[in-house]
Amino acid sequence: MTGRSWRHFSVFWPFMVAGLIGPPNDAEREQSSGLRRRTAAPTRASVSVAGDGTRSDVANDDDGWVCVDGDDLAVEEEPLGEMPDPDVATSARYISVFKDHPVHEAVLEMFCKAAELGGHLFGDNVADTTTMTEADVRTIEAEAETLGIDYLQTLYGRTNTSKVHRLIYHLGDELRSRGNLWEGDTSLNETLHGACKRMYKRTNKRGPGVSLQMMRCEQTQVEVLREIEDADGVGAAGGGGADVTVASPICTEDLSFSGRGQRVAVTDLITAPELQEFAERLSTDGVHWVTVNKTARIVAQFEWGAAGHMQFVRATASFMGKAWYSFIKYKSRTGEVRWGRARLVVRSFERQARSCVVVQRLRRVDSESGCVLTTYGCMRLAWDFGSIGDSFPSLNVVDTTCILRLEDVQVDWRDFSELHGLRAMPSTVASTPIERRAARFFTNPFYPWTSRDLVPTL
Repeated sequence: MTGRSWRHFSVFWPFMVAGLIGPPNDAEREQSSGLRRRTAAPTRASVSVAGDGTRSDVANDDDGWVCVDGDDLAVEEEPLGEMPDPDVATSARYISVFKDHPVHEAVLEMFCKAAELGGHLFGDNVADTTTMTEADVRTIEAEAETLGIDYLQTLYGRTNTSKVHRLIYHLGDELRSRGNLWEGDTSLNETLHGACKRMYKRTNKRGPGVSLQMMRCEQTQVEVLREIEDADGVGAAGGGGADVTVASPICTEDLSFSGRGQRVAVTDLITAPELQEFAERLSTDGVHWVTVNKTARIVAQFEWGAAGHMQFVRATASFMGKAWYSFIKYKSRTGEVRWGRARLVVRSFERQARSCVVVQRLRRVDSESGCVLTTYGCMRLAWDFGSIGDSFPSLNVVDTTCILRLEDVQVDWRDFSELHGLRAMPSTVASTPIERRAARFFTNPFYPWTSRDLVPTL
């Protein structure tokens, strides 16, 4: 996995892992009664894990450095190991690290720690993304050691790889020497490997000589840089050669309406069950039509003190062919912080202009006892119903100026898989009032709403 892939997926892994692994049910126990452990996908090189957490290689002569058909410069993927042995929970080292937690929760905690460490390395969701103090470096060093030694090697035994070694013993020195980690992101170069391989094959079989190739490469580079300079000059130059600077909006009130609205009759909104409460309220107030849009723009307000930037709250059944209803964090009329899902963006009530969003309300609920996700800052949510007989969540009309920011909300996959099975998805489960009342969600504190700039600009 490349650095950029890790960056994108690590913030979601804890929630997926929470739903993928767990204590086996009775049927699984019966099927695996004669087996020592459940393994991952079968691999070419088998690796056995002893009960005390140590690992012994069966195929010592296979280190992965072999040729792969059709790829001249490739290295074969590292063989997958097995899941942690259930007997590892009885070892003294496991008990000292994870106490009485079962193995599946220990694995989940390891993924949460990895996501948290990645956020600290990249400066996620902090007020100052340009400064890293010595105290910050020491904290990151301690977290890396906890992840590598206490978690990874306790669960999987000795993991003798250069990446784990550098993470545990050299991360602090790297941060102190370089001050940032953008040099460690090899995703861009790794993406270009395929093109480099194709170029390698062409230059050794046919085509111009090396000198002519270098001349063409230099000419292309000069032309690209000239086009960049021309584009920057056109964008920065105004009338008479004066520089034109456009001030960025600092609050949502500074934003104007954007996009073409669509007039919708209130009688049409009543036919939508989830919006019936809102439509009936409009009908009572004598409003016959509203203007709606797919998107509302806001300037996000981050509770960690970072500068706000523009975000887009979307509420549409078809955005590039798929439904998109954004989850948001907002303030109620009483000043209470709440969560919800945008269901309709309203631009005007008849001819009275107003920028607001119709929101399906979410409420906080108690987490499961000993929930690992909760200890890492995830808040458990459920739909907020006004009364027992309601089929859909209650609605709030929230002005865009009261919306604090977007929120990444994940399904409580562990609860969902226990109800519907491991292979079930929200899209395959019928959306009934019973299912909506049983649905549980988590906020995602690992999601990087603000981060350190990792790639320097030209």
